[in-house]
Amino acid sequence: MITRIVAIERQCSADVEQVRQEYANNIESRKQSLEDQKTRAFAQITAAEKLRLTKAMEEAKRQTEEASLAFQRDCEIPFQNQVLAQTIKEEIISILFEG
Repeated sequence: MITRIVAIERQCSADVEQVRQEYANNIESRKQSLEDQKTRAFAQITAAEKLRLTKAMEEAKRQTEEASLAFQRDCEIPFQNQVLAQTIKEEIISILFEG
């Protein structure tokens, strides 16, 4: 009878160890799955932010170019008007003669 009890106890112990090992494997598998999911999410977020930053930089560049062109046009307008250009020349000459 004792031999039978010892055999049952060994079997139960082996069953418990097997179940413990299965749970450990399941936990490790789930842990790896979550790590993979985290890596993919991080890569996705990084890519989205990189795209957003690129678009923002392109928009800023476009706005800067537009402002630069507008400034150049504004600077050129006075010299395209012959009357205004002549008036400016006369003012410059009068200032030079006064000094």
